[in-house]
Amino acid sequence: MKDRSRTSIMIITAFIIGFGTGGLSLHYAAAQELFGLSTSVAQLGSALADMQKNVDDLQKNMGTIKEVKEQLSSLSPPGGGAPGGDLLKKGGDSLKDMKLKF
Repeated sequence: MKDRSRTSIMIITAFIIGFGTGGLSLHYAAAQELFGLSTSVAQLGSALADMQKNVDDLQKNMGTIKEVKEQLSSLSPPGGGAPGGDLLKKGGDSLKDMKLKF
């Protein structure tokens, strides 16, 4: 009889420990899914990588625009013989105001 009660106590104890541990794991997994922690972190990481790529591309394009501007500025004679030559030297905003005349 004592062996049977000891066995019952051990089985009940093992069940309670297993049930409690499993329940905690499920609650933790449900909280992660509920708050979207793993999904949010992954989305944030990919968004930051995309933003960095876009910034790098913009910097590359700005470098190209500066090179073209310098090349165009060097083509205009210093005496202002070409129409619009001074507009290129003043700055980027003045390029918007320049209109082609045919």
